Amino acid sequence: TGPATSGALKELVGDLGGSVIFPLKLPRIQIDSLVWIFNTTPLITIQPKTPDRQPNVIVTQSHNKERVDFLLGNYSLKLSKLDKSDSGDYRVVIYSSSLKDPFIQQYELRVYEHLSKPKVTMGLQNNENGTCVTNLTCFMDQGGEDVTYSWESLGQAANESHNGSILPISWRLGKKGMTFICVARNPISSNSSNPVFAWKLCEGAADDSESSVVLYILGVIFLLSAFALVPVILITRKERKE
Repeated sequence: TGPATSGALKELVGDLGGSVIFPLKLPRIQIDSLVWIFNTTPLITIQPKTPDRQPNVIVTQSHNKERVDFLLGNYSLKLSKLDKSDSGDYRVVIYSSSLKDPFIQQYELRVYEHLSKPKVTMGLQNNENGTCVTNLTCFMDQGGEDVTYSWESLGQAANESHNGSILPISWRLGKKGMTFICVARNPISSNSSNPVFAWKLCEGAADDSESSVVLYILGVIFLLSAFALVPVILITRKERKE
């Protein structure tokens, strides 16, 4: 019999504290033994039941005895109580007297945390003529591996979305109120930030606009007062001459 061909790499994801099954489709041959390996460390060795013997299962490391199991019938590996350190390369090596070389199936596991609520910070703000221009940045305090970010802008004629952790915004005082929400995602979960309101974010723009209005009114009052004083001054000068 010729050498066995290995199966294509299978990519798996698991959640921290959860469990994952490494699916195995056994070749239709008599299995002498199979070994599950993590990186270079054997996890479990199985000698299937035969007419001459009972099945024999050997867990290599004692601390894994409560974490590793296999599914009866096809010997797929089940790994429980996942930790971030469980991320890595796995393989199962199947030995059979029917095969010249062992059959190898490879896996890649990535363990992720469920995302907490992302946070939002505001960059430098430029307020001019009642328009607020700034950037919002979305980030994770922890568990930020393989995280993607997107933004939802609510309150416009048509709600808009924007990909990336940084959202540039421009909001003019008096426009319809807008709300910005950041959504963070990883392969197993997603979470949204607290809403950010444009009117609250851009209070400085309102202050600047109000200041401009106040200055304008004061300027008008000053000019009116000046014009009103001109006749008084002229009359006073005329009376002095007389």
